[in-house]
Amino acid sequence: MGLDTVEIVLWAEEKFGVEMPDEEVTNICTVGEFANYIASKVNNEKGTNISFEEVMPDLLDVLEADYSVLRHKITLDSRFVQDLGFG
Repeated sequence: MGLDTVEIVLWAEEKFGVEMPDEEVTNICTVGEFANYIASKVNNEKGTNISFEEVMPDLLDVLEADYSVLRHKITLDSRFVQDLGFG
């Protein structure tokens, strides 16, 4: 995992209040997979029932503000490394 990917995981851990071990996030490649993972992790650990749709606005905001990714270029199938330039 590159520095950008580590930072986005750390952001998600802080934002959503859950730990995301490296072995769980290593194989996540797309924005949609990450949003689903976050929702699932939060639901399992906090007993909530949020969906990836509720995670997406915050994820889009951080990708745009902190990583200068144009929001209209981000889809659920966007790959962090290949499409968004994460290293």
